[in-house]
Amino acid sequence: MSRQAILFLASWYPTPQNKNHGIFIKNHAISLSKYIPVIVVYAYSSNTAKQPEIFKNKQGNYEEWLLEYKKTSAVPILSSVIKFFRFKSAYKKLLNELISNNVLINGIQLNTIFPAAVILPMFKKHFKVPYTIVEHWSGYLAEDGSYKTIFQKAITKKITRNASKIYYVSEKQKEAMLSHNLIGNYELLYNVVDTDVFFKIKKTEKKDPTFLHVSSLVEKEKNINGTLHVMQKLQAKNYKFQFIIVGGTTTNVNFYKEQAERLGLKNIFFVGEKTQQEVSRYMQNTDALILFSNYEGMPVVVLEALASGLPVFASNVGQLPNIINNDFGRLVPVNNESALEKYLEEFLNTNLKFDSDKMIEFIHTNASKEAIGKKLADYYTDVCSSIKFVNSTN
Repeated sequence: MSRQAILFLASWYPTPQNKNHGIFIKNHAISLSKYIPVIVVYAYSSNTAKQPEIFKNKQGNYEEWLLEYKKTSAVPILSSVIKFFRFKSAYKKLLNELISNNVLINGIQLNTIFPAAVILPMFKKHFKVPYTIVEHWSGYLAEDGSYKTIFQKAITKKITRNASKIYYVSEKQKEAMLSHNLIGNYELLYNVVDTDVFFKIKKTEKKDPTFLHVSSLVEKEKNINGTLHVMQKLQAKNYKFQFIIVGGTTTNVNFYKEQAERLGLKNIFFVGEKTQQEVSRYMQNTDALILFSNYEGMPVVVLEALASGLPVFASNVGQLPNIINNDFGRLVPVNNESALEKYLEEFLNTNLKFDSDKMIEFIHTNASKEAIGKKLADYYTDVCSSIKFVNSTN
């Protein structure tokens, strides 16, 4: 007997080696599975893999089928060719597994166009169903500038032109995609916040205010040096506070630790990568989130902060101008250290007031699993033949 599902093809997705990679895609899949069965297939390479092997995980109407295959160690010229064929071979194996399990795919969701777009035709040819796109990549933005290669542009234009829907995560991202002649049926989609994990608690009294930053610590995007300079200026004015920085590779963490020491910063703590549950606890026990980025899409960390009742001080980038109002935080021009310093001074002097209840209500309305799952499910039931809502067992 066949079973029906929406198929998620993902360019990024959490793996045992990198549990936060593309977590927002996993959250979209789980949200949709509250209403319609979802199967995520994802192939990734690693140095420890031997023979390609599929690992399956099922939770209610949500399934993930992960295939780990061996990373190539060939010389650079040969490496790209071997990498391509191993990539396609892995997804052919996943396709065959779907077929042998008699899975009836009603629609396909392509999550971040590249490189999953390369294998999309293989799945579409077999299942003959419409597909949507949820694009998270910031490479189209002029500030990023990663959308370059002829091969990538040719595939992206074809894929976007034939999609039944293109979901985007910021107005600037949409404008950038259109500027590259990526024509399609566009609609905004919020990233998902797990409100079972991110919620407000009553804070315990502590001596000094505490700021929080959560990111990959990639300087080009996150402007960590600019953030540290602002902290230095505040400390030079004898403001007392703590600053906790979550995320980043060991290399990045060590680099910015040295930067902080050179700047003479005190009470700054680099804690490295953390799970969602650990990030939530930091948000519940700090006083404000700082995200002084050069560019963004729709940063999940900002949505998670709002779900936790945490005010946000950030750059005026991506979708943030459409999210952060004066009840939720303050936005500053990109790389304007004086503006950020001014707002943080006002905050430390308790001259700024925010409304955590409105923050939480905003997230539940726009970015909860229920809201996003229902939005996607409504669309799929309209465009995909024979698909039906289900009772959630998640």
